[in-house]
Amino acid sequence: MQLKTFKQFILSLFAFFTVFSINVLKVKAAIITPPIKAKGAIVIDEKTGQILASKNADKRYPIASISKLLIAYLVEKRIKENKISLNTKVKVPSGIVAISQETTITNVPLSVTRSYTIKELLEDALLPSGNGAAIALGAAITGSVSKTETAMEKLLSSWNIKGVKIYSPAGLTNGEMGTYKDKSASNDAENKLSAKELAEVSRHLMLDFPSIRKITDKSSAVVSSTSGSSYTIENTNQLLKNIKSPYKFTGIKTGSAESIGGNFIGETRIKGQKVITVVLGSGSMSDESTRFIQTVSMLSQLNKASSIKKIAKSEGSAKLIAAAGKNGKVKTINSYRYSLFVPKKKTSLVYSSIKVKKNISYPLSKGKMIGYDEVKTSSNLANDFLYGKYLSVKVDSNERVKETNFIVRAWRQLFFSKSFQIN
Repeated sequence: MQLKTFKQFILSLFAFFTVFSINVLKVKAAIITPPIKAKGAIVIDEKTGQILASKNADKRYPIASISKLLIAYLVEKRIKENKISLNTKVKVPSGIVAISQETTITNVPLSVTRSYTIKELLEDALLPSGNGAAIALGAAITGSVSKTETAMEKLLSSWNIKGVKIYSPAGLTNGEMGTYKDKSASNDAENKLSAKELAEVSRHLMLDFPSIRKITDKSSAVVSSTSGSSYTIENTNQLLKNIKSPYKFTGIKTGSAESIGGNFIGETRIKGQKVITVVLGSGSMSDESTRFIQTVSMLSQLNKASSIKKIAKSEGSAKLIAAAGKNGKVKTINSYRYSLFVPKKKTSLVYSSIKVKKNISYPLSKGKMIGYDEVKTSSNLANDFLYGKYLSVKVDSNERVKETNFIVRAWRQLFFSKSFQIN
């Protein structure tokens, strides 16, 4: 074999096996399965997406007015794109006004004779859960009710929530949509998502558009009536003003339907960490308390069963042998501070080695991304995080590393393991 051919062979072998290895923290899957009165429930860490409590969280149920969170996201997205503002005025079509004035469903009545600001409609939709306001918002930003429903489906699909049919921007049943109903579907058809999917929707909304809390954490707001006079609307979220609760909530939405009963999504803190709670099918449609009682009960159970493991920016850094690096190793640093919930009764933490990235180019500059620290699950039966079995945390080089010569690289690859971790 000629030297050039042999060199190419060794370099290709090197490229195939060049990996980094790093210690990662393994944690249990959902810390508790809460014995609460609800069809489905979940609690997640808002920052990491770690699943902390889970009960029947993958089954889809009617979500009713919680659908309005998708409208809020679409509106906030348009605001961010400078296509509208909170002060943009909207005229409401007569068909939507008719829905808003239907007294058999939760509503804030609207009028065809006046204009409403985007802010007014958002407050109407998110606080007392005005159906006409939510539908009007969707139509204002997409052009029609049917286009709004399509936009909501596409938004869910972009988050890998597939196969969802939206029958109402407000969360009404298909039959309650009046002239806008889907004639190919039954009157009972309604929007359905799982507790886990709703946790993901809520996490996107609260992280992508934190200013939405200026509305969701209001216990009330002053708006204008159909005649233009002012009156006060109340938030249906009872936990915003429950001073006896040990948890301070900053939102986010209730929902009720005959088919499911009471639903609630909340945002609060446990052990200093923001969490999102979802409770589906708790109590009856007319029951104003059970969903909130069960939410607090679930949080208290989780609080008692868990503790916090803080991972500082420098923690998790490791000295890794870099096969092409001149000194044979590179110091790394996580670019992300985070904390993990761990079961209180199982304080011992298990670590394992994983691969993070191949084909690193040299010289490697300080601060260069070299892969991901993957916080993996300890169970093959359930996911620890909303997006799968691990949390990916970006890892950077914490020093400049020069490339070594060909002979040293070939020696390392031929005579050492393809995993190059050292402690």
